[in-house]
Amino acid sequence: MQLDYTFECLNNMERQELESFSERMISKMVPPDVMNELFTFEAQETENEDRLLSARLDATLRMTAIALSELQQAFDDSEHARQNSERMTRLVLWHFYAVSFQLERAITLQTHCQQVEIILKKTPSDVFSWVKVLTDLLHKYAEIDSAQRGEA
Repeated sequence: MQLDYTFECLNNMERQELESFSERMISKMVPPDVMNELFTFEAQETENEDRLLSARLDATLRMTAIALSELQQAFDDSEHARQNSERMTRLVLWHFYAVSFQLERAITLQTHCQQVEIILKKTPSDVFSWVKVLTDLLHKYAEIDSAQRGEA
């Protein structure tokens, strides 16, 4: 099995292995000082559970966007730059889906992987574009989940 992080690969890998590798990849792409800044909250953001949750979700989304925007440059000099960048983008997006937001409770891995392949056809190049793509992806997942619940 090639570690391309497509559906077949993700579906057959140990979750712990995926979590460990995706966390290492993100930590390489997002410097510790940026990570600290993202996850340091103002007093008003921590005054109740809902605000704290919202602040954490926003920080996680921005952290993921930063990691994704750095991936392209990280692999620019490699022999198979595009392939490596796509593989790691899939892995980081899996982390976004499974670890950061636990979206597998609402969306199947197969559905997630289909959405990722759509994103890879026109990969954003900067942080702000990634924030929009990730936000749109969350909205798409909410729509899919809502439609599935309506059918039940």
